[in-house]
Amino acid sequence: MIAVTDLEKVYRQPNREIRALDGVTLQVPDDSVHGVIGQSGAGKSTLVRCIALLDRPTSGTVEINGADLTAVRAAELRKARRRLGLVFQHANLFDSRTIAGNVTYPLELAGVGRAERAAKASELLGLVGLGDAGQAFPAQLSGGQRQRVGIARALATDPDVLLCDEPTSALDPKTTGEILDLIGALKARLGLAVLIITHEMTVVKRICDSVSLLQTGRVMESGSLVDVVGRFGSRLSELLLALPPTADHAPDGGPTVEVLDTVRPGDAAALTLAGHELGTDLPVLAGTVETLAGVTFQRHRVLVPAPLDADQAVAALRRHGAQAAVTGAAA
Repeated sequence: MIAVTDLEKVYRQPNREIRALDGVTLQVPDDSVHGVIGQSGAGKSTLVRCIALLDRPTSGTVEINGADLTAVRAAELRKARRRLGLVFQHANLFDSRTIAGNVTYPLELAGVGRAERAAKASELLGLVGLGDAGQAFPAQLSGGQRQRVGIARALATDPDVLLCDEPTSALDPKTTGEILDLIGALKARLGLAVLIITHEMTVVKRICDSVSLLQTGRVMESGSLVDVVGRFGSRLSELLLALPPTADHAPDGGPTVEVLDTVRPGDAAALTLAGHELGTDLPVLAGTVETLAGVTFQRHRVLVPAPLDADQAVAALRRHGAQAAVTGAAA
């Protein structure tokens, strides 16, 4: 488990201070994937570097399975970092080493014997689908294959957590999907806590169980995808389940009516069932369907026709398993 508490990073320059991280707190349980999304300059890469203690935070704590890495003395830091696997945007492989030699590099630093290193490289390359590539060199591999090698290398020391900094931003869409599926499979097989830094919402939708929005060094929103999509009007909800543009209007030029949004995993039966219970249809203004971490969600914006009370409609939808809230009015 990763537990980051009140993490701050301040870079001091002669005439000013730059607060790259401002009280970041988040948790990533074992066997889960947490995405941190934000634009360039939000502090995402600084967050990874501080969690890995590649850059020491100004204040706050970083705990891996209850052990506070920020309290580790410098002389013991390399050993402590073995609990972390790091995957970067570019695999950063050694061109002069074979693929197997790249994977075993962390084990060489740890003083592991040659035979054990070779066995570990064979095991990990098989795990990432490159079992026959051990004697090849990085120049002979595609970008996606090199990233697979980078993932195998990150797993060489049997880490508890995997930190991924923009692991797919240099890859084409097909390869991106393959790498994300691989990370998800490894998470499930090894019980890893995985933190993925990204600026691409497609990455969050495909693999993450939970997500945080980072802006100017602060976590603005955070939660499981199931919870976040039901926070109608929030930035993350709109990014995850964006509705197409629509003009809110009452049917047939009728009187002003209320508009509500509803989200439910699975099919759209909640709308039909709620309509039967209420004795009237709930006209749909807009709708969208997204698969988030393997679960299909449907979102609809509907009208509550007069004289039906909007609170009654919300209650009926909730009784049938949907999240719902009044979000406006239409005339």
